[in-house]
Amino acid sequence: MPPPKDPGDLYVLGGMYFQGLTVPVDKEKAGVLYRMSADKGNEDAMVRLGIMLMTGDGIEQDYLEASKYFRMAADRGNNDAKYFLANLYSRGKGVDRNPVEAVKLCLESAANGCTGAMVEIARWYRDGTNYLDRDLAKCMYWLRKACDEKYAEALYEMGAMYAFGEGVTKDEENGRILLEYAAKYGDEDAEECLKALDEGRTERP
Repeated sequence: MPPPKDPGDLYVLGGMYFQGLTVPVDKEKAGVLYRMSADKGNEDAMVRLGIMLMTGDGIEQDYLEASKYFRMAADRGNNDAKYFLANLYSRGKGVDRNPVEAVKLCLESAANGCTGAMVEIARWYRDGTNYLDRDLAKCMYWLRKACDEKYAEALYEMGAMYAFGEGVTKDEENGRILLEYAAKYGDEDAEECLKALDEGRTERP
């Protein structure tokens, strides 16, 4: 049976094979379908294919090809694509390292609601990454916005910072609460932090 021609239908079918919904899991086939959909202009397929290429999940890892599909979607205004492309520019994977472009794309994505980008830019402000001056106020601003969306990774980061006093006044009780929420939403790093606190350790594992 030939694949559908509509890019939306191709994307949905790709998702079914990727997740094994009513069909056996076949990530290689999912990648083929996502690529067909992306090449017909489907933004979501561009992002999904980009993630597969970036991580090597089901297909051969190819940062250059991943950056191409993220750029295609980012140029159409896709916020998730901007976030992933920012990550590649920050690391110099598939593209020449460009801290300025990384920050620009990440801030655009975060400002438009991408929680992953909020956490990424928060970390960059905390650590002084990509030529940014360390700015704890901006770090906490973006983490709080992501926490408001109940984003597990943000709850973990803020919880760990409070629990271990990383750049903020130590508040183990509040830190534990945030870490417990993060663990509840599936963050394994938060679970490790809670174990470390129970063991009396004073630094994030």
